[in-house]
Amino acid sequence: MEYRQLGRTNLSVSILGLGSGGANRLGQRQDVERSESHSLVRHALDLGINFFDTAPAYGDSESLLGEALAGVPRESYVLNTKFTMRNDEPGAARASLEGSLRRLRTDYVDVISFHGLEPESYDSTLERFMPELQRAQRDGLTRFIGATERYEIDDAHEALERALTEDVFDVVMLGHNLISPGGLRAVLPLAQQKNVGVVVMCAVRTIIVNPDLLQETIRQWKDAGALAEDAVPDEGPLDWVLGPGVESLADAAYRFAVESPAVSTVLTGTANLQHLDDNVRSILSPPLPRATSERLRNTFIPANKSVLLHSFRRRSP
Repeated sequence: MEYRQLGRTNLSVSILGLGSGGANRLGQRQDVERSESHSLVRHALDLGINFFDTAPAYGDSESLLGEALAGVPRESYVLNTKFTMRNDEPGAARASLEGSLRRLRTDYVDVISFHGLEPESYDSTLERFMPELQRAQRDGLTRFIGATERYEIDDAHEALERALTEDVFDVVMLGHNLISPGGLRAVLPLAQQKNVGVVVMCAVRTIIVNPDLLQETIRQWKDAGALAEDAVPDEGPLDWVLGPGVESLADAAYRFAVESPAVSTVLTGTANLQHLDDNVRSILSPPLPRATSERLRNTFIPANKSVLLHSFRRRSP
């Protein structure tokens, strides 16, 4: 495994982290036995993965992680959980964090993140809840404070760009992948400048690895004016990404996601040990050819992100 610094936290994190949300939720959506979820987490540790992402909103994920990590030296792994800003009552953030700590069976998390920070409610959200989380930080319940974006609706990454410009968080979580690389425009350069850790989510989604769905969606984007007709082929629109040593679009996606030095770790979500092994192998593989990476950037960064991301939201699980 390879490790990078999580920004100014000085925490060393594996470049592949294990997420507990998304389509798998540590196997919850496949109804696997709890023991199998525990085995997945322990296998991740054996592979050198030391970054684990979770949230109260992810079903029983926090409890599953807490059970799986019981007995593992606390200093050997990094925990990121979240607070969903749905309860405006005083003390809601602190209460949410304390509940997470009970489920995770730990005295502290390394990062507590605002879950889905939105541009429209940015000011009111920070005004209500940041003081609570800062007090929790002073009390030792969390080491650092972060923010995740509403990737499916904040197509321009406005919330994270503002947060990074104002330098109010230690860690941010960015939606970033082969067909939505807009974070390269401002978010990743700002994060590197401010020494803020970046966790990449949504590196691989159904739309990317399902050939029929990808072809249909690219056709819709062209029809909507999000992409030029000659930007990519109609059939096999991303087949040009594949080549010697690049086995699949999922393989390419992990390599692309970790390409920027501003990225600290890339989340993977799976319920399958072999799948996890494959993803580790991909992210540790050599970078994509420079021409391939440049074409991805040149094709999809200038695209109409509003069209792209709203279509992406409808098509994603």
